[in-house]
Amino acid sequence: MNFIEKFNFEKLTSFILGAEKKLFLSLPGIDDALAMVLLECKKQIEIKIVFDNSEDSIRNGYGESEAIDKLRTAGVELKECNGNLVSFIICDDSGYFLFPFSKVFLEDPIGPNAVPIDPMTIQLLLMHYFPTKELLDCVNNEEKVSTMALQDHYENIMGNLQYGGITPVSKEFDEKKYEEIKKRLELNKPLTPDIRRQINTYTAKIQFVELKFTGGNLENHIATLPKDAIPINSDELKQLLNTRIKMFQDINNNPEYKKFLEFKKKIEELRKKYLTPITCRPSKSILQIFSKEDFKKDLKKCQDEAATLNEMLYEMLEKEKMNTKKLVRKELISFFDKNPPEELNKFKNEETKKEKLQEIIEITMASIKFPETQKLIDKISLTELYYDLTWNDFSDLKLLDEFAKKNIMSQSDIASIVEKKKAFDVKK
Repeated sequence: MNFIEKFNFEKLTSFILGAEKKLFLSLPGIDDALAMVLLECKKQIEIKIVFDNSEDSIRNGYGESEAIDKLRTAGVELKECNGNLVSFIICDDSGYFLFPFSKVFLEDPIGPNAVPIDPMTIQLLLMHYFPTKELLDCVNNEEKVSTMALQDHYENIMGNLQYGGITPVSKEFDEKKYEEIKKRLELNKPLTPDIRRQINTYTAKIQFVELKFTGGNLENHIATLPKDAIPINSDELKQLLNTRIKMFQDINNNPEYKKFLEFKKKIEELRKKYLTPITCRPSKSILQIFSKEDFKKDLKKCQDEAATLNEMLYEMLEKEKMNTKKLVRKELISFFDKNPPEELNKFKNEETKKEKLQEIIEITMASIKFPETQKLIDKISLTELYYDLTWNDFSDLKLLDEFAKKNIMSQSDIASIVEKKKAFDVKK
């Protein structure tokens, strides 16, 4: 047994799986990988766990709620200790003090992080963290850890030192390395723990979202025929067609077009329900993280509907355009009936006149520039982009002011961040 050791996940797993009767564990939090190992042991031994049952512990990277759910479901005995920083593992009669790190910063330990616990301290830890009648009876009956057990513990450690020598876990201070670190810190000042904590609190709660809705301005394209669509010299005819004929006639009463308008309302309702618009950041809104999954589900429904609408609108507009062409033809026939083109005066035969008039109408129809349906409308689409808030965002006073007015952040937190920022800028 070494007096100072490095416990990576593999070594911790091996130590846990070596337990034969009981396992006691104290940590700030439990992650999913550790929970799976503990559940494997649960089949053979008794397990008791104490941890910091708090949102901060999980947000700071010391555990996962999914792991706690699995342990609860399996019936593992759980206890809690607010702000617990005393970490240890005891398997049967041996144990180690552990010095865990946040998974936000590290995946595996870099240096030493475990110290063996003597038998007396093991008993004291169990009395404080996992008190039972059996342990209390031992104290009341003055049953103590034997001197022999303590002697064996320290002889084991000292024996390793004697025969294997001491491998130091520290070395001389590196002046050159420290000077390089100082230079890098001068170029990019570290945030103070207080301001980092405040920022982390809000970045865990809110997020920027950019929701783009394209193809929603169909009304701007379908009101009237384009001004240059009718290449006819007759101002009277142009005026008649522009006044009486829209590109699409009674479209507002079209059931499919109504579906399009209802879809646009759904998008607005989606924005109102989940997003808070930020005027100083055009096109961006704030989304509360706790409602993100619901937002994504409702957005997916709208995106699926948009795909159906694209097919439906194309067919609807193409049909409407064909109806408009029929109406234009009808208006041309009616107009030329009352105002025969001069070209017809060259013909005396009525049948020839009719054929020539039909030709003039066909030529006129062919020359009218009806827009292509595909170019008339933009493809309807809904896309979203998520942005995490950065230090620069919390340095933007206009943004913070809007956060305060819209109750996204508290006035006290904003005042605190601004004050700390000023102090931070002075240090720079």
